[in-house]
Amino acid sequence: MAQPSIESARETAIKRLGEDAIGGGLTLDEYAERAAAIQQAATTDELDALLAGLPEKAAGAPAARGPRSLISVAVWRQQRGPWRLRDHLRVAAIFTVRTLDLGTAQPEAPESAIRIFTALGGASIIAPQGVSLELSGSALFGGRDDQRAELPPFPGSPLIRIHAFSIFGGVRVEDRVPRRNLLDEIRARSNKPTGD
Repeated sequence: MAQPSIESARETAIKRLGEDAIGGGLTLDEYAERAAAIQQAATTDELDALLAGLPEKAAGAPAARGPRSLISVAVWRQQRGPWRLRDHLRVAAIFTVRTLDLGTAQPEAPESAIRIFTALGGASIIAPQGVSLELSGSALFGGRDDQRAELPPFPGSPLIRIHAFSIFGGVRVEDRVPRRNLLDEIRARSNKPTGD
């Protein structure tokens, strides 16, 4: 029986990764690291290693929950550590700047809507490269600044839609460059000599 081509195997692997990223316990940073490595993998063994150890998904669909709200008034706030990104999130920053690190988020749905309101302040959004993100909205004496590199999203990436409204403030979105090259680590491990 003929083996699938590496291109076909990559497509299958990235599709599975996208499915497992939803509610599976992967942060968007972890998803982006694996997705980038899958696109560069040269063998099916490398693809298998990249998919190994994915967190177990919870059985059944997640229970429906209302939108989550993050509100900062005159106090700087930053989302720290892994956090659950629901399908709807409201963020307000008044007289301050709110930092939202999407790299540490664990998406609960294939698509998430984030509504941001800033007044006399702003919001800074950090997103891993390759994660699908759309920025829209309006501003009164403020603006939106999308500083991400013009790179295509990974096929099947979770989609994040950000709608921002600012009064005397603004919203900035920037890339987080990958922290490591996961494929290089896998190749280095497989080339290490084993002891007798």
